[in-house]
Amino acid sequence: MSSLSHNSGSEPAFTEQPKAYLSAVAIVFVTALLAFPAHQLMPHANLSLLFLTGILIISARTGLGPSLVASVLSFLTFNFLFTPPYYTFEVADDGDVATLIFFLLMAAITGNLAARMHQEISKRRTSLRHISTLYDFTRRMSSAAEAEDILSAVVVHFQHFLKRQVVIFIPSEAGLPVLHSQTDGAPTIDQEVIGRAWAKVELKPYFSGQWSFLPLSTDWGLAGMVAIQDSLMESENLELCRSLCRQAAIALHRTQLAADLEHARLVSETEQLRSALLSSVSHDLRTPLSSIIGSTTSLLEYGETFSSDNRKDLLKTVVEEARRLDRHIQNLLDMTRLGQGALTLRRDWVDLHDIVASAISRLPEALKELSVQINIAHDVPLLWVHGVLIEQALVNLLDNAARFSPANGKIEIHAHCLAEEIEIKLCDEGPGIPEGEREKIFDMFFTARQGDRSNFQGTGLGLAIVRGMVAAHGGSVSADSNPSGQGTCMSIRLPLTMPEKTPA
Repeated sequence: MSSLSHNSGSEPAFTEQPKAYLSAVAIVFVTALLAFPAHQLMPHANLSLLFLTGILIISARTGLGPSLVASVLSFLTFNFLFTPPYYTFEVADDGDVATLIFFLLMAAITGNLAARMHQEISKRRTSLRHISTLYDFTRRMSSAAEAEDILSAVVVHFQHFLKRQVVIFIPSEAGLPVLHSQTDGAPTIDQEVIGRAWAKVELKPYFSGQWSFLPLSTDWGLAGMVAIQDSLMESENLELCRSLCRQAAIALHRTQLAADLEHARLVSETEQLRSALLSSVSHDLRTPLSSIIGSTTSLLEYGETFSSDNRKDLLKTVVEEARRLDRHIQNLLDMTRLGQGALTLRRDWVDLHDIVASAISRLPEALKELSVQINIAHDVPLLWVHGVLIEQALVNLLDNAARFSPANGKIEIHAHCLAEEIEIKLCDEGPGIPEGEREKIFDMFFTARQGDRSNFQGTGLGLAIVRGMVAAHGGSVSADSNPSGQGTCMSIRLPLTMPEKTPA
């Protein structure tokens, strides 16, 4: 089918309905009825004012065509009924000829002016409605985060504005148009028409049969195509639809940029994770393994020449390095489970004293030069938690505090109840954490070297794991300065969740 041409002018296309012409005839008839009793009271020349009033009413409510019809009918009616000789179209008095000519001229001028005013008012109302529609649509686009939301909004707004059936096509992986969404009851469009429109619509709107096709073009090419069941769309409506499509295309562009940035971020984080894991395998895992291999090799080759104390020291080294190796592996496994959402809570009633004691017992070498003081309030109840996870969180916090505490320093563990939470605070006497980094320390891979007494660089997973494990219980973890003025206090807050049955 050939494309249909559209009015490209800026003037609105007035479509005068037949009822407008019927209204013109009716008002002329009513004016004539009113003029019958009036022509006995005033000069017949003044009766023309009544007919001019009727013409103004017609012009202000319809358009130029009906106003001209009303002018001619008023002229003929006035001549036929109120100009001697009556009930004929003849004019006996030369003065009446001038009056009739003047009447016809004034009727045409006033009708034309009123019609133009009506057109201008209608045009401004249409412009205001278009601006309001464009504003609402743009606001909707700015809040849409996904391409699905954008395309759905296009369907809703176009149908609401045009009262027409709307169909949206998007490109498939092969670059061919496929149906995405449509209004209820939309008829099927011939595939040949769709293909022809898809090939031409990127350059300009395409019109075929009863459908108008508009492009959703972005910097990456054609992102979609809007089909509207109206092939004779008025020029101002067409321009508004094109503006809406441009706004939708900009929004699609924005979502694509956001998706690309998110993909780049994920790629960067994946690469960072891979580098961290490689660093962990090459350093954090190999270091304890090297110590274990060295100690066991010495025992195997020279064990008989070592004293009992030397052999005992070597065995203690093997045990401590094996425990450190186990902690590294556990952290990697925990981080993997957290990242995959596979961390399952197995809650039970647990005594906080037992959790703290078990966590301390797992770090004998790290805490051997430090004083650990425990202060758990007497009103702290049993905790309904996954004990192993909370213990691991405390182990990571203790290990972190031990790394940054000075030799012969002190670590304090406090616990007390708040309104609906229990707060566990672990305070050290290290160098402290700058205020700007107190949130970053819980990010993956973030490590700090200032004040670290250990001989190895961590992977920055320990505190991230703490946050993940605590968050799995519905709690939170934060870092603040030690009230004593030296060091840091890590705070874990857990909700006092109560099950249906209390423990025996």
